[in-house]
Amino acid sequence: MDYDREMQDSRIMTLSTHPTVQSDCVLYVMSRDQRVQDNHALIAAQARALQDALPLVVLFTVYTKTGVRSREHYQFMLEGLQEVRTQLDTLNIAMVIRMGDPLMNIIDISRTHPPSAIYFDFNPLHGPRKLAKAIASQMNVSCYVVDTHNIIPAWVVSDKQEFAAHTMRTKIHRQLEQYLIAPAMVTLHPHTLATRLDAMTPEQVSAQILPTIATSGIVVQARAGQQAAADHLRSFIDTRLEDYALKRNDIANDFQSGLSPYLHFGQMSSLRVALEIIDHVQKEPLLFRVGLLAKSGEVPSAEDGMNALLEEMIVRKELADNYCLHASSYTSISGAHTWAQTTLNNHRDDLRDFTYSLQQWESAQTHDPAWNASQTQLRRSGKIHGYMRMYWAKKILEWSASPEEALSVCIYLNDKYSIDGGDPNGYVGILWSIAGVHDRAWTERPVFGKIRYMNYGGLMRKFDIKGYIKQWS
Repeated sequence: MDYDREMQDSRIMTLSTHPTVQSDCVLYVMSRDQRVQDNHALIAAQARALQDALPLVVLFTVYTKTGVRSREHYQFMLEGLQEVRTQLDTLNIAMVIRMGDPLMNIIDISRTHPPSAIYFDFNPLHGPRKLAKAIASQMNVSCYVVDTHNIIPAWVVSDKQEFAAHTMRTKIHRQLEQYLIAPAMVTLHPHTLATRLDAMTPEQVSAQILPTIATSGIVVQARAGQQAAADHLRSFIDTRLEDYALKRNDIANDFQSGLSPYLHFGQMSSLRVALEIIDHVQKEPLLFRVGLLAKSGEVPSAEDGMNALLEEMIVRKELADNYCLHASSYTSISGAHTWAQTTLNNHRDDLRDFTYSLQQWESAQTHDPAWNASQTQLRRSGKIHGYMRMYWAKKILEWSASPEEALSVCIYLNDKYSIDGGDPNGYVGILWSIAGVHDRAWTERPVFGKIRYMNYGGLMRKFDIKGYIKQWS
């Protein structure tokens, strides 16, 4: 389909409006979506800048308070930002990279170069939403949030917290085809800033901040940046898509898409992935009339692979954004359904066969070789196979003193080591495993209560678990 103005406008949420006064620019605060093309927030900001005949400025703030995020995460991000800055330079769009407090950086730029409007890319997590609301309430400038991370904007697909994947899937299927539209291109901007803004290059930021951040020791196999993301997607389509539906759950052979780092840092959009895969399989997206779930069969096909990937990338990923947007908390047991909180409380004092310290968890020093292998995979590669990630989290619940301790350990390890740590997908996946989010009640058992259970015997029946253990021992 061609670019559609109505679909673009539905991606924009107005936070505040003010009469336009004398202005020097339009400001786009880039955060979650670190790319130039396929970026609806940048497209909207440029459209406003062209309307107002003003220069366009892109601000990116690098947080100096890293939490538990590792040097490798920052390095991957900053390498990608080098490419963003180079592309923006060729389009006559100023990119300002600064460190520190994003609120103060926005206020500082607004003092010296007053914007006629400020655009933010959408993030359902508390920090980014709080920042955008603070700017909208404190400054006399029109502010907008643009969802360019989800294929269907989060506030369009649903206005409430969805119960499970099947309720989200129904709503996505109803609206998906009209949003499978290639966005307009960001073009050469005709208006230039009269005076330069103080800024740092990604290389300067790297030299200053990376030595201060602890390394986790992970080795990220993916190359960073928009071009590397495009190359990786093409390779996946050409070599793995056809077998993806049947082989992606084989933990002994990593047949996953490898797109997660690029989607997490916004170096590639979900929409571009979907469009490229649909174009490879068929020229029109009519397949969605038969659904997104992969079909089981003896002969795999690219069509099956497409359906499996889009189920994970659209239904599951956008369900995670929906949860973080509407739930009371995504880092606490209090964010779980009442039945899950009740069953975990009822089994809070159950005897644990084993309990481990954070140091033992982190060092993969448990009695379970399968769990140790999954933690070792995380520490070495920055990721865990999706199926083993569930097992990993559920065993932390089983062998921790409380559900709260288990949740804390999972979030710490995930955010420190996983290349896509700090993502809605990660928080929701952990809560799904520990507190039954997006799941139903199962047969009651010790410690877990009615939370779905997993054990080593199940791994042996499904996979070559010994091969997996040998690979990561």
